[in-house]
Formats: sequence, C-alpha cells, structure tokens
Amino acid sequence: MSRSIALSRTDRQALLGLARTAIRDAVAGETGLQELLSKTPPSEPMQVERGVFVTLKAPDTNDRSRRVLRGCIGNVTSSRPLYLNVVETAPKSAVADPRFQPLTVDELPAVTVEISALTPPRELNDPGQIVVGRDGVELRCGSGHAVFLPQVASEQGWDLDRLLEELSVKAGLPAHGWREGVLSAFRVERFAEPGYLLFG
Repeated sequence: MSRSIALSRTDRQALLGLARTAIRDAVAGETGLQELLSKTPPSEPMQVERGVFVTLKAPDTNDRSRRVLRGCIGNVTSSRPLYLNVVETAPKSAVADPRFQPLTVDELPAVTVEISALTPPRELNDPGQIVVGRDGVELRCGSGHAVFLPQVASEQGWDLDRLLEELSVKAGLPAHGWREGVLSAFRVERFAEPGYLLFG
C-alpha cells in the first residue's frame, strides 16, 4: 500500500493547533485562524494532498474517566494540501456532524481533537487483504457509501466478517451488500490531544 510522507511530531502539533483554532473560530465566533496560518508555514509533509478525518471526543457524562464520540467528519481523498484539509474539516466535525447537536462554547475546553491523516486508498480484489485494526475500509455500491477508520473495528471488537457487515449497513445496504460493491483500504497516521499523543 502506498504511503504518504510521514508527519513529524512538530507537524502533528501544528495540525492539531490549526484544527483547535478552526473549531474555536467556528464555535465561538473568534478570528484566530488566519493569524495562526500566517505564523505556521507548512512543512513538505503538511502540503501533501491527503484525505483526513477530524474526530472530537468528550467526557462521558456517566463515567468521566471515559471519552465518547462528539463529532467526526472527513474525506478519504482530497485535492487540497493536508493542512488546508484539516482547517476545512475540523469545524465541520464540531458543527456539521448530523449525528450530534453543534458543539457549544462551554464544551470546548473538555473536548479533545484527534486527527487521522490517510494514505491513498487502494482498491481490493479480496476482502481477506484487510487487516482489522490496521486498515481503514471504504465501501462504494451504487449510491451507497460508507467508511470506517481502522480504530473503529478495534474499539468495537469486530472481526472481519462483522466489520464488512457493519460497513454494508452503514452504506444503507443489506448485511452482505459489500459483495456487490467496491472495497478499498487505507492506513492512517493518527494523533490526538492532549500532549499530541501518537497512535502509530
């Protein structure tokens, strides 16, 4: 599977800062993003055209030691440099994920930002090529479309069969609808606040 230029720790820190600032501007009506962009010259890896998903997590109201999904928006491929893709995608994860109410100013301090920068997807001839927990998966079938990041299957405890079934259902298809569609796989560089935690 082809790989993009790896992001350094400094790159990851910069991207998380851009994402956080773009979200704050969208939620709180601030205008800090343009100034930060002017002070954050993108490195070569940050300028590579890459798909990205920005995930927000918030403390679980029933168990403050756990964090739960608060928003996630992204794209598998992009014609925009990664840093601009992050800037465009991050606010959408905060205010445009249809599964959630828009993020509020009061929630901002407790929400953590996670970025998954994708390698280019590779079409699969055999679903057995998918390594659960390592590979993200995309399904296209007619008007149906669904994506799972690599961590989803691991967090849910799914094996490959369950992953494909859930992917089909997410795409609005029967459980075995993936057999009629096109599967692609990709990998991610995944990193998050606080402390710019690296997942690999």
